[in-house]
Amino acid sequence: MKEHAHLDGPGGQEAGDCRTGHRRRLALSALLACAALIGAVSLGALAQQPAPAETASPAVRAQAFPPEAGATPSPAPEPTPTPVPGFDFTQPAPEREAVEDDWFADAVFLGDSRTDGLRLYSGIRGADFLAYKSLMIFHVVGNDVVDVRAVPKNGVGDKKTVLEWLEEKQYGKVYLMFGVNELGYGDDAAFADAFARTVDEIRARQPEAVLYIQSLPPIEPEKARQTNPADWLSNENVARYNELLRELCAGKGVVYVDVAAALADDTGSLPPEGTTDGIHFTRSWYEKWYSYLKTHTVDPAAYAAGQPAEENTKEMSP
Repeated sequence: MKEHAHLDGPGGQEAGDCRTGHRRRLALSALLACAALIGAVSLGALAQQPAPAETASPAVRAQAFPPEAGATPSPAPEPTPTPVPGFDFTQPAPEREAVEDDWFADAVFLGDSRTDGLRLYSGIRGADFLAYKSLMIFHVVGNDVVDVRAVPKNGVGDKKTVLEWLEEKQYGKVYLMFGVNELGYGDDAAFADAFARTVDEIRARQPEAVLYIQSLPPIEPEKARQTNPADWLSNENVARYNELLRELCAGKGVVYVDVAAALADDTGSLPPEGTTDGIHFTRSWYEKWYSYLKTHTVDPAAYAAGQPAEENTKEMSP
């Protein structure tokens, strides 16, 4: 029987070794190829990630841009206020929209019995009144002939001089009406002098108040002659005193309120239906007076802005 050749002899073993080495090289090549593929994929993914933003700690940022020593933020510029036009005191108070009744809550009225009638019959509320029968401008500041007179506030209670009352309370508006009794005094210069001194004394005690001088309303001649036949009681004299008051207002920076325009008729006289005795008024005419005051006011800022230079007001003073 013929024997088969052994494959595990020297020649067979060498061939086996060769085949084994070849398989190992193939496996190693495959392993290296896989490793290369995995590396390529990893590098590609890494390349697609966004680059990290450069950040710095607050301390680093502060060190990079240190503030200037002593520097402070610049404030926003303030808007320039629009100046208020000054009131023209050569003109009477203009007609404006009517103020509310409480506008007179910080007002005081100085005058004679007609002003006291405004308190009693017009419907005004809240204002104070330093008004009394036959009170004249001379009774407020006095002169060589007439002494200062004491009056009650609002018609009742203790009596003090007008200037003493004005030292006790500050007002926003001061209204004056004097002159009908002074017509009989017969001295225009003394009247103007006393009025100018009164304005100065009031301003010394009421520095923030707006001052109003009201014109003298006219009289009704027929009725006036029945109750007071004096020749000096005439509308011609009333008109002359009103001119003196207008000049005073222009020179001293006081508002002139032309009350006469509201109470006179087309002839410039007080109509018969508006008066009881030719001088004082009926209730409806007191109401007309009050309505006129409500529609003829001046803004305090315009009043202050229009004040004349101090040296000009001194020329009007005694």
